[in-house]
Amino acid sequence: MKNHEWVNGKLLQTNKKYSQLKLKQKEKIHEWMYAAFRDSFKRTGKFPGKKEDDEILAVVMQKIEEAEIWIPWYEVEKHYKGVKSRLNKRYKKEKARILMQNQQACIDIEPLDVSLSVCKVENYSGIDISKPFCFTGSTDEECSLVCPADMVPDNTVERDDGWKAFRIVGVLDFSLIGILAKISRILATNEIGIFAVSTYNTDYILTKEENFNKALEVLRNAGYRLKTKEESAVCGDGTACDEGAK
Repeated sequence: MKNHEWVNGKLLQTNKKYSQLKLKQKEKIHEWMYAAFRDSFKRTGKFPGKKEDDEILAVVMQKIEEAEIWIPWYEVEKHYKGVKSRLNKRYKKEKARILMQNQQACIDIEPLDVSLSVCKVENYSGIDISKPFCFTGSTDEECSLVCPADMVPDNTVERDDGWKAFRIVGVLDFSLIGILAKISRILATNEIGIFAVSTYNTDYILTKEENFNKALEVLRNAGYRLKTKEESAVCGDGTACDEGAK
């Protein structure tokens, strides 16, 4: 029969196309390709070149042969080249997800024992902004102020009382991504609204007082650690100094 030959007692089509494989076979091969691509990237620390591509294909072809799937090498190579960029995107997403999980596993949050108000003020002349937990935001439209409820100035135009806050412990590097977004998403899923304030060092997350304990419990269940102010003492390098954090 033309384009067929006997191999180990089986009549195989020598010009078989990758598209002719069964869906489950394609799925298996794709996962083998990704695993070999990922292992190569981890081992070399770089995007696979020609040498690494050959090594990846050798690993994949061995898996294919062990699974008794018949497909010529050149068809597998052609498919691999076609999906290589997709494998790279998948690997980057996986790395980002693992990084975020590791970041979350190391994040402590510290509840603050202070009742806060969110205000709109005429100006900041009526408030000592050097006091703790005073946050200002001046734009071309308004002067906003977050401060302890007992410090709300007389020149306040509007105010919303009954807020409490917690902060992320330590000094956050500007290269870290998704920390506030992750917390916001967890709380939003549990129908807890927030008001966030970011400073040079870290992030402060405010919730209404009636939701505060629920918010802390939700975050605790999600893997975040709650710390008291004493436990959250921060060293000069931004790491927690308490023994419990080691």
